[in-house]
Amino acid sequence: MLIALQYQSKSLIILKDEALCLICISVDACSAKLYPEEKVSERYKHFLKDHLTICHYGFPGTEASSIRIKINTPINYLKPDSNGYVDMEQIIYHVLRCGLVHNCNIDKTIELSDNTIIGDWNSDRFYVPKAIIQGLIAAIKESCF
Repeated sequence: MLIALQYQSKSLIILKDEALCLICISVDACSAKLYPEEKVSERYKHFLKDHLTICHYGFPGTEASSIRIKINTPINYLKPDSNGYVDMEQIIYHVLRCGLVHNCNIDKTIELSDNTIIGDWNSDRFYVPKAIIQGLIAAIKESCF
């Protein structure tokens, strides 16, 4: 809850990577609380599938669990299906969370966008809306507090 309150401060908004890292760790904590028997990656994605309704933030009118994104840009750790698609849970867990928690940065191909855009519209960039931070905060607040 403290993270959700701190997000409103301008200093945390400026430090998007740091804010996102703290929020990803909070999702880890919530998923461990809700799904203690599952492995880390499984429970994290399970939490996102069950609790990340970002119809208010980032992707108006869309459930995160229903989004499949075509990947053209080579992004480490993503495993597209046979048609080249991945789900939001893979992007958030493998690219954002694991990049920040294990490597202290987000893959250089990822760009946090002010716009509600997701995907790789240029061959060298994959866009994720900054509003994902608000969506993750809302999922944490609604499920663990």
